[in-house]
Amino acid sequence: MDKQKILVVDDEKKVVELLQETIKKIGDGYAVKTAYNGKEAMDILEKEKFDLVLLDIKMPVMSGVQVLTELHNRKIWLPVIILTAYTVKDIEDKFREFGIIDYLSKPLDLIQLKKKIEEVMRNREQKDSISGMSLAAILQVLEMEQRTGIISIKTDDRTGRIFFKEGRVVDIEAEGLSVEEALGYLLDYTNKSKEISIEYLNHKRTERINKSLTEILLEASRLLDEDKNKKSKEIEQSEKIVEKEAQIDTQKLNKIIEALKDDLGEALLSTEIWTVSDGKVVAGYNPQESVCDLFTQITFYMNEALSTSEYPQLGKYFLLNLKGGKLFLTIPVGDYAWGILIDSKKTPLGFLLKVILSKSISSFEEAIAGGN
Repeated sequence: MDKQKILVVDDEKKVVELLQETIKKIGDGYAVKTAYNGKEAMDILEKEKFDLVLLDIKMPVMSGVQVLTELHNRKIWLPVIILTAYTVKDIEDKFREFGIIDYLSKPLDLIQLKKKIEEVMRNREQKDSISGMSLAAILQVLEMEQRTGIISIKTDDRTGRIFFKEGRVVDIEAEGLSVEEALGYLLDYTNKSKEISIEYLNHKRTERINKSLTEILLEASRLLDEDKNKKSKEIEQSEKIVEKEAQIDTQKLNKIIEALKDDLGEALLSTEIWTVSDGKVVAGYNPQESVCDLFTQITFYMNEALSTSEYPQLGKYFLLNLKGGKLFLTIPVGDYAWGILIDSKKTPLGFLLKVILSKSISSFEEAIAGGN
């Protein structure tokens, strides 16, 4: 059997040697590594996994507090026994969020230290791996038995933990998620490749959840329903967009653009026809997708502003006069819009508005209507 690994972190060499000797006397089932400041400890923890850390608080280079903060920020959880010269009551409240296993005051009571190490390591060795049970059912059993410990859950893309104390869930965490999001994610029975294990450790985790198990499960169910409804709507919307794009006769749209190129010649710099919902170009000549989003927003805000004023509503097109003698013409029709960038120096404005524009709008409306 592999030896259980303990990391001893203290800047006092005599303390480190004393701890090594104490652990050695417990038995030969433990492998011990040492670090003399927080930075050395973090370098080791990044490369290796440990079953227990004995951590001093006041150290040079990187303190024990900084180590705990770094582990917490990275969502790395492992049993930590704090070694401190301070009174335990004075520091206990400061570290509750980190999930400390226990505190030992200096000078160390070696008998108490031996007892704590044996207790933690025994519980780690007897970790339960669960299969064939839902997480909700596991929590209900733990509630009935009034157990204390940590459930670790590994899914395809995340690792999460549920901290319970005397049967009550007191905190939940998962990488990159808030408490509420983690709640729904970890209890979601659709998550695949779940690995669930339980360690019965007497942690000091802060109580951030003040709800009964029934309330937690109901809340998780509500969050899951909301998430599924949201995803269902997104899929439905996506399917509608794809369906509309399939229905639109892109061949007709490309013919319209070819006709415009013939009419304007070198005056036509670029043009694009896009779907308003997602700004995706469905036909074009030198198209610019970023312009699609921009002019979709401009059209929206113009319509909004005009609807709250005494001005007439937006007609079939609007024209922007840009620097360098350029004009940008926008033709919104239903779920689609057509943008045309023109060099006004190379075509008369009257010809554009009276001849080209009228013909182009009619052809565009006909092509859109024909696809619906």
